[in-house]
Amino acid sequence: MGVGFLYLYKKIKAMTTIVINEKSVGAKKLVEYLRTQPFVTIVEEKSPTASLLKSMEEAEVGKTTEYNSTEELFSKLRKKGNV
Repeated sequence: MGVGFLYLYKKIKAMTTIVINEKSVGAKKLVEYLRTQPFVTIVEEKSPTASLLKSMEEAEVGKTTEYNSTEELFSKLRKKGNV
């Protein structure tokens, strides 16, 4: 059992999240350098759209709709979408 654990341990890959504010010249150069490294993957975050931000604000203040079942939900969605 210890051998199996050791084998699995060697298979685990480490991942670290680093947040870089790219407004400075030094930060931009750092990101450019990191992109050249074969062991680095940069995942850029996208900003939420205006409609998503509006929906999130509405949800925070309780402007939501409740349904008694998924059937009721999909029925109303089909009617709105003329499906």
